[in-house]
Amino acid sequence: MSKGLDNPINWSFPCGRLFGIRIRVHVLFVLIALFLLAAELGSGSAGLSFRFISIAMLFFIVLTHEFGHCFGARYAGGDATDILLWPLGGLATTNPPHTVKGHLITVVAGPIVNVGYLIATGLLLVTMYGGLSAIPWNPFNPFPSYLLESAIQRWLIVFFSLNWIILLFNLAPVFPLDGGRILQCILWSRQGFAKATLTATGVGMAGAILIGLVGLISQATLMLGIAIFGYITCWQQRQMLKSGMFESENEFGYDFSQGYTSLDKGDVQGGKKPSRWQQFKQRREEARIAKEQARAEEHRREVDRILEKIRQTGMDSLSARERQLLAKETERQRSEH
Repeated sequence: MSKGLDNPINWSFPCGRLFGIRIRVHVLFVLIALFLLAAELGSGSAGLSFRFISIAMLFFIVLTHEFGHCFGARYAGGDATDILLWPLGGLATTNPPHTVKGHLITVVAGPIVNVGYLIATGLLLVTMYGGLSAIPWNPFNPFPSYLLESAIQRWLIVFFSLNWIILLFNLAPVFPLDGGRILQCILWSRQGFAKATLTATGVGMAGAILIGLVGLISQATLMLGIAIFGYITCWQQRQMLKSGMFESENEFGYDFSQGYTSLDKGDVQGGKKPSRWQQFKQRREEARIAKEQARAEEHRREVDRILEKIRQTGMDSLSARERQLLAKETERQRSEH
């Protein structure tokens, strides 16, 4: 494992580095892929090979989509360090400039990769099999049997349909999907970052509920998982904003510059900047300690006031509450010594 086991998102292992970007694969991604392959064992070699190649295609599409976000961040003048592939898609750690343009370029760069694949694959289908009717436009029927005339056409259609479905889903205006991030950038330019984030995450939470209901009705486990993760992500972003973590318009918080959400930024011990969620928890802990210290200081002043009152007017002048507080303080000091 690349990190500790305290957070399930860290249950991953590195599988290489490309263009200075570390690639990690979540163990659940591997387990689910193995489960899907095992489920095809009874259908013969044809079913097994189809499933294997489909999973490999999906892996490639999601990985290059995330590289698109990373290159977009670098093009905008920022940086990118990590990509994680996991059961709900891909997560890219990016750090674009905190401007509408910087974040918009970073977000849009991912779907542009899918658009490029769609154009190239669509041209091949039209050229080889004639007319726009050779393209499977219906995402609810991505693999129409009447188009599967040859093995080459079959795989072109599979590749086209996977890209088409991923693109349409990611462009839904539901934060933190790419469409939701684009919506946030558009609102950001008009309303400011804070209000845009609240609006976009509010839409995202409503959208996550809708996606979750569709997932339940259609028994689509992946869709339900994305809905739960998206809702939690939106809620965390709103809590971070409301807690004062974003002290200025120059603090962006999570770098949701890809399909679903961003990775944490690493830890200080590893020489990297802590993630926004780690910073949020740290600030919450610092706020809790500050409140405890303030209460302790107030208690100390009250005890000093009571002692001064005793010195001036005697014990008989104390109220019942003051006597109770003094007794507790005396007991506390005895227990400490």
